[in-house]
Amino acid sequence: MIRTAMMMVLVAATAPALAQPEPRAGEAPADVTPAPPTVEGPPSASPPDPTADRRPAPPPAGATASATEPAARGAASLPPVFAPWPTSRLALELELTSHARYASKAGTNLSELRLDRGELGARISLGRQAAAELRVEAIRSALEGGALGIDGDSTVVRVKYASVGGGATFGPLALDGAFGFTPDPWIRTLEDGYTLKPLSRTGSERLLGWATSDLAGVVRAAVGPARLSVAVGNGEGPRYPERNTGKTSTAVAEVVAVNQPSLRVLVAAVGRDGSIGVARVRDRRAGGGATVSTPWGRAGAEVIKAWGIGDRGDAEGLEVGGWLDARIVERVFVAARGASLGFTGGGRLSTFGGAIAVEPWGDGGRGRYRVWLALDRVTSSGAAMPLPDADAGDATIAMLIVSALAPLVLD
Repeated sequence: MIRTAMMMVLVAATAPALAQPEPRAGEAPADVTPAPPTVEGPPSASPPDPTADRRPAPPPAGATASATEPAARGAASLPPVFAPWPTSRLALELELTSHARYASKAGTNLSELRLDRGELGARISLGRQAAAELRVEAIRSALEGGALGIDGDSTVVRVKYASVGGGATFGPLALDGAFGFTPDPWIRTLEDGYTLKPLSRTGSERLLGWATSDLAGVVRAAVGPARLSVAVGNGEGPRYPERNTGKTSTAVAEVVAVNQPSLRVLVAAVGRDGSIGVARVRDRRAGGGATVSTPWGRAGAEVIKAWGIGDRGDAEGLEVGGWLDARIVERVFVAARGASLGFTGGGRLSTFGGAIAVEPWGDGGRGRYRVWLALDRVTSSGAAMPLPDADAGDATIAMLIVSALAPLVLD
């Protein structure tokens, strides 16, 4: 019995060795060291190596950074410096502003309901490098402050823009142009970032009578952060055809000084030379402006020196304006604006005001629907009193405003 037990122990001890094959000639013997047992649970943390390079591996040669990478690596997507030439087949835009207002002024106070702005625009592509644009607006047929127009003072529809244009790119140079009833390059520059049109027109348009469009040819050239626009036209705006042999030339230079996802700063300069009316009243302007845009609000300013205002060629003045539109909480905004025109010969025309607005609905894009509660104050003195195309007298106006901007783009 004892001999049998000893034989069984000997066989068990030699069995693993017998299971391993004999190494062939020239081969190293196999490693028969048993593997350590597997331990369930998280592995023990080893201390980090302070000499290790923990920077992310560089991308392959020729690869571009992804827009989803951190901004610290310089790969965050930036807004375009200038909007590229649109290639959509059809673009529509409806802009409406309705007012309920009460004006406290010298003489009899006035309460009224009015359609302050009604515009409908359409742009249809003619291939990938040309397009036709038509925009109409609803206005009162009489001059502001007047009562003699079409059928009394009816609201009429007139052409604001009607043009054919095209664009092309040559390396870093982008060119585009248009001919017909084209937007004035300075007013378009101001309105590109101006969000307070339901409250008031820009200072250049409201106080200087600067026409928003004209029968003209416009050419724009953009390289990197800079763009130059030149327009040559009648200078009479949409109210009159050409009334003298002179032409009006306008040049606008723009530079995007800062272009980041959370901050955009644009500065611009303008020069204008021409004449208007049968009397060839001089129409000269020089100045500049700036617009600042952030995710929380926008602000802008303009300064214009004018030689010749309205139908007075001898009038000279300096117009200064500014505005601010900021979000205080979700869908609630505050706004402030002001503009003043001081005349070299004495007198001043000023308009300023503010508002609080609620945006109850929105599509998260360019479309906007707002309800405003606003105040507007107008004061004038001296040489400012008898000027045409400008607000006359002193008045304080309280307004309830409903505005809508509704774009539609079909690719």
